[in-house]
Amino acid sequence: MKWYLRLLEAIPLDVYVMAPSCVPSCRFEKGAGVLGVKELTWLRGHKRVIGLGEMMDIGGVLGRKKPVMRKIDLFAGKPVDGHAPMLSGEALRSYIAAGIHSDHETTTLVESREKLTLGIHLFLRQGSVSKDLDTSLPLIKKSYLPQLSLCTDDLAVRDLFERGHLDLLVRRLVRAGLPLARALRLATVSPAHYFNLSDRKGLDLGRKADLVIFEDPEDINVRMTIKNGRVVYRGEKRLLRGHALTKAPPSRMKIARFSLDDLRQKAKGHTVHVIRVREGALLAEHRVAEARIGDGYLLPDADLDIIYAYAFDRYRGEKQYGFGFVQGFSLRGGAIGTTYAHDSHNLIIVGDNLIDIFAVLTGLTEKNGGMALSRHGRLIEHIPMPFYGIISDRDGREFMRKEKRMDEALKRMGVMLTNPFFQMSFLSLPVIPALRLTTRGLFDVTRQRHIGVNDE
Repeated sequence: MKWYLRLLEAIPLDVYVMAPSCVPSCRFEKGAGVLGVKELTWLRGHKRVIGLGEMMDIGGVLGRKKPVMRKIDLFAGKPVDGHAPMLSGEALRSYIAAGIHSDHETTTLVESREKLTLGIHLFLRQGSVSKDLDTSLPLIKKSYLPQLSLCTDDLAVRDLFERGHLDLLVRRLVRAGLPLARALRLATVSPAHYFNLSDRKGLDLGRKADLVIFEDPEDINVRMTIKNGRVVYRGEKRLLRGHALTKAPPSRMKIARFSLDDLRQKAKGHTVHVIRVREGALLAEHRVAEARIGDGYLLPDADLDIIYAYAFDRYRGEKQYGFGFVQGFSLRGGAIGTTYAHDSHNLIIVGDNLIDIFAVLTGLTEKNGGMALSRHGRLIEHIPMPFYGIISDRDGREFMRKEKRMDEALKRMGVMLTNPFFQMSFLSLPVIPALRLTTRGLFDVTRQRHIGVNDE
């Protein structure tokens, strides 16, 4: 984190950070380490840290657990972001009363209106996976404007380059009939007010001279960008040279050695629990399907689009791993894996056969992380992420070229999801309903407990 914060000093862009409140996201998963009050106290004093990031430990908040409440108290007077998908009624009121100020996980109008009524600041999300902006359109009226802002919350490199960032969201709102000034407010004044950025809430003497000049409200074609009163971009030309990434401290993965046989799962019942993913949504369904069994072992079911999913610890070399089934990838004849996997970023692999899954496991172990695709038992694509297994050292365009080759290969393997790697990266996040996969196994988010893949 210190390394990342230092990188921000060399770019003509103000990047502010909300200190991570839940590392790990909850007590049911393991990551690289723990961020406690001591670490957050250091972060709170950093000039780029302006609040406490999304409080995902809903159980800890509702139970008023001391470690959780101490974190919230530490950031008194600063914004504290929430993370409350599908929370409502008395539980929601208790969650907000603990000191939570915002939410970005709202996906329905009913849910949105309840949270707005209770004073929550809503971030309307349109990212690479979760796309909630169209559903939120009826909310964007004068009475709610001070409580609304825009956000992307996970945007793929390709989407950023080809479609845009908040400019894309503003463009979408204007084309839907929203007045330009109202749409722009959601990307400027409202978030500046929420995050207490009082030096840039509008155009006035003494305010920061951070300006974007564009033409055509429906296209947002940027002509010039001014940062701190200095022109940094004009006419499709960047006027400041970029800086090379500062070398990060060494970070090697510690993954236990597994054989192909270690990955086989003996059947212990006649049904299996399945994580069902859907295009355009982070919420995953919890389904139960009839088990397909061969020689006493659990098998994928191509007819039902049910394939294997694995989660391997990459920090301690633990021999235990998480196993489950996932539906919705339509993957045939291969496997994909990534160490960019929210929130603990362990190694996640999905595939329809063990040979390719084993190839991804051994390949990413040897290459110290990244994103990889295997077919016919051989790694055919790899995007390196040498910085902690989550950040690539490749130029954006080179990254996109590699990602495009990977997407083309996946399409040939039947995958229809727009962003399969992003979708896969959320499989291991045990704070979004309804069923997830951690290194300890399948996790029922609703009942807050791990379950066996064959549990009746």
